[in-house]
Amino acid sequence: RGPCSVVSRITKLLFTMYATFMTELSRFMVDAGIATHDSVRGCTDAEITELERCLSIRLPVAMTACLRQMGHACGDFMDGDAFGIDAFTNARGVALRITAAANSHWRLPENAIPFLEHHGYEYLFVCADAGDDPPSWQYVETEPDTQQRALSFTAWLRESAIGAVEGTPWNDEVCREIGLHRDNWISRKKTLDEYYNEAGRIRKSLIARLIKNDLDRGRISGSTELQE
Repeated sequence: RGPCSVVSRITKLLFTMYATFMTELSRFMVDAGIATHDSVRGCTDAEITELERCLSIRLPVAMTACLRQMGHACGDFMDGDAFGIDAFTNARGVALRITAAANSHWRLPENAIPFLEHHGYEYLFVCADAGDDPPSWQYVETEPDTQQRALSFTAWLRESAIGAVEGTPWNDEVCREIGLHRDNWISRKKTLDEYYNEAGRIRKSLIARLIKNDLDRGRISGSTELQE
């Protein structure tokens, strides 16, 4: 077999790997009650090709797989955020506006792909030349610089889905603890924040190891698998 057939086979395996992850993610969302089968709708290849033409950029494989699975609708998964195929243009507009207006030396790179915006003051982006499953970055208006939200786009999706499920119970637990310690609730809240941040550091380390293992085995761990 020639080089072209080898490249084609590798590309097909990549698409299959990311498509499988997106299918598992959708199943997790439905099982968790943040989406229904009818409220998860993907885009056609023609729509994605047209988006790439309008953006004058090639989307990473993981992002393409995401749009194929949930580019038009994803239930309540991204409730409150502009996300999906129709959000790219608006997210880029928000990115250019708040980045240019901010008191920061940082400017939006030409290869950046803003893909989500939140109420006009925050956006997420990946870089087109950062691989098939690039890191996810965040910029918030008035902040001096960006911060990395996740080591990969799929890791960000997975954490977002888990957060959508666990966010309310965690907030309820914080409120309950504060209610039980009204005399020193500020101190108690600080302790809870410290636990939360420590758990976040442990989780980030776990995800970094998981990403490496996933690449070695050619399969991305789903949300339920990560939690287990």
